[in-house]
Amino acid sequence: MNDLPLHLLDEILFKLEPKSMAMMRCTNKSIKSYLSDPRFGPQYPSWVRSSLFNVSSYGGGYVYCQPLVSSCDYMSPGNEAELISELCYFFGSCSGLLLLYIGCLFVANPLTKRFRILDHSGSKLIPKIIGGEIKSFNNANIPGSNVYCTERAMCVGFAVNRNRTTKRFKIVCILEMETVYGFEISDGDSWRLSETTITTSSKSDLTTRMKPAYLDNTLHWLRNDGSIISFNPETEQACLIPSIFHREPDTKLLFAESVKINRLTLISGTIETISVYTLVGNHKWALTRRIKNISIEENTLECWNIVAYDGKCLVVRVKKRGLESFESVIHVYDMEANSWGVLGSTTSWASCVRDFYKFTPSLFSVEEDEQQKVLVASNDQRISYLIAIMGLIDTTK
Repeated sequence: MNDLPLHLLDEILFKLEPKSMAMMRCTNKSIKSYLSDPRFGPQYPSWVRSSLFNVSSYGGGYVYCQPLVSSCDYMSPGNEAELISELCYFFGSCSGLLLLYIGCLFVANPLTKRFRILDHSGSKLIPKIIGGEIKSFNNANIPGSNVYCTERAMCVGFAVNRNRTTKRFKIVCILEMETVYGFEISDGDSWRLSETTITTSSKSDLTTRMKPAYLDNTLHWLRNDGSIISFNPETEQACLIPSIFHREPDTKLLFAESVKINRLTLISGTIETISVYTLVGNHKWALTRRIKNISIEENTLECWNIVAYDGKCLVVRVKKRGLESFESVIHVYDMEANSWGVLGSTTSWASCVRDFYKFTPSLFSVEEDEQQKVLVASNDQRISYLIAIMGLIDTTK
């Protein structure tokens, strides 16, 4: 038990009933110390389910969070946090930690309510993403509107190494330079440019708004031709995976990792059918599953997207066009039960272009610093917003 990775230990402990939890405290000193966290109290089962955060891709004044379950008995709007004077940008969710920007860059653990302020000024990329103009539907096609700032947010990777001896996180920004890729890295204290670069034989841009997949301690970015740029933040080794995927017109695409089979996955969908492809040993995308999509009425459709996949469930968002307002419904497909269910809904004014992040709780430690204590003591509004967002995972509200 002492040699288990922390994420597996959390998964085991979070499934225990209170009586079994008490027995575990008496059988192992290291587990007793680990269970001393106040979140392992009488109400812990209501906190430990996975959740799905979503926020506008252009920076949002509203952040939504819903429990990620196979289906609901009724359509729940989930929990919502409103940010009046700041916009929120999400950059990653990994091993129970969130990387987000609300006036400053934070890494936070919503379960333990601990967080840390990070200096992003040394990054070449992040200040461009959060410092540009906000692209709205009205100026989307106006020359000179700052499309780059938010559409390149997928260039930011967030990796958490949960090895018992390291227990650290890293932020990696991939820098595109025609056929050359570079990497800048931060461990939370400082930024530096890695000596590692990759030169490809042909130019293919990274797929816009496609978040990197984190698998086997390695970040993976999808390119438009189906190939993948991979980078290990610990060893700083990088490579090009020469996979090819021919995307059909008018299809929705999602790049993700399947935790169930520990493989990279591509989800390609039309209004009728959703296909699941797995990257196999010969760098080929192999079709492993075909699913009938939910019923979508095109005459009332504003937009739809495939927003999340982990091998256990597939999540699709459908936004309909109504007479007076817009209705946005989130559907979930249970991969084992082979059935669709309704996960919930989002508020009518939520935009079509939204980013979704799966959050799985953990007790990963976040070290606080003096700057944080000063901001908390001064009742800084940014801290209040962060605390409100961390509180969204409380499904008892």
